[in-house]
Amino acid sequence: MEVGLVYSSRDPRQLKARDFVINYIKERGILARIVESDEPVESPQVIVNGQRLIDLRKKPRGRGAAMFPDLEAIARILEQHAWCL
Repeated sequence: MEVGLVYSSRDPRQLKARDFVINYIKERGILARIVESDEPVESPQVIVNGQRLIDLRKKPRGRGAAMFPDLEAIARILEQHAWCL
């Protein structure tokens, strides 16, 4: 499995999402190649085997809005791809 992460290290929530992905994969013994990119983005971007988790918002994010993808969405996509291999 290949997991791409694009995140801003200046945002503690995005760092938490990054750490969550790495720990989730490690704790479950999932064989994965993780490709990271630290860029100034508003929300982390997670790409698993070429499939990007996308935000379906109709309006721009407001200040203090929930981050997407959240940890639950990340876990769900990682689990789906781990079982599909």
